[in-house]
Amino acid sequence: MRRAFLLAFLGLALAQATYTVAPGDTLYSIARRHGTTVEALMRLNGLESFLLQPGQVLKLPSGERTHVVAPGDTLFSLARRYGTTVEALMRLNGLSSPEIKVGQVLRLPEEGEAPPPPPPEPEALDPESPLLRAVLRYLGVPYKYGANSPLALDCSAFVAQVYAELGVALPRTTKEQYQAFPPAEAPRPGDLVFFSFGGKEVDHVGIYLGRGVFAHASSYGSRVVIESLEAPFYRKVYRGARRVMASPEPPPAPSATP
Repeated sequence: MRRAFLLAFLGLALAQATYTVAPGDTLYSIARRHGTTVEALMRLNGLESFLLQPGQVLKLPSGERTHVVAPGDTLFSLARRYGTTVEALMRLNGLSSPEIKVGQVLRLPEEGEAPPPPPPEPEALDPESPLLRAVLRYLGVPYKYGANSPLALDCSAFVAQVYAELGVALPRTTKEQYQAFPPAEAPRPGDLVFFSFGGKEVDHVGIYLGRGVFAHASSYGSRVVIESLEAPFYRKVYRGARRVMASPEPPPAPSATP
């Protein structure tokens, strides 16, 4: 009889984990302690406000994988650590930008949940393409705003250095690069792809590689990376492609006064 009672009790405990609110507890502190989110606790317990009462019993999520953001974490580094993608983390957590804060609790995909494959596209850079080989040499180079050296780059410097290796001179800034070349209705491998994170003028650039991916010096990834152009975040801020036809002509020198 006693054994049956214990088994029944253990079965109940395993079926639904709970927590009894203590004085001083908040939804935020409970969420952090149990590796979940305030939103998940409110949804699971049907709460309409953040107020809690000592002695109140809360249901806890069971089996949900989470990560508490630590100093130095980025969505890019977390995606690599947990075998997923930046896009999947943003979608799962309802993020509209890749910015995350220390202490923030992020939901993680279930174990073994594979990220969606990129959309098929017949055209892509050949593995032996000089452009692709140049891009791959820069993968992992740290991002730094305004930097233009082998040790660190910003987005427009990365694009300019890759094309400089091919003998094509590009302007230095993102805005100048956007203005220097004709628009491309649909991006082809080698085209420059532009974004507006600030919501007005273009302020970010990368190189389209085909098959729905592009290379860029990412400020939130803190290095040169290859990512999907089809990710919801990038689609939202995408401002079009420009085709690099040739080195832009320098402005004519002013004529000397006789």
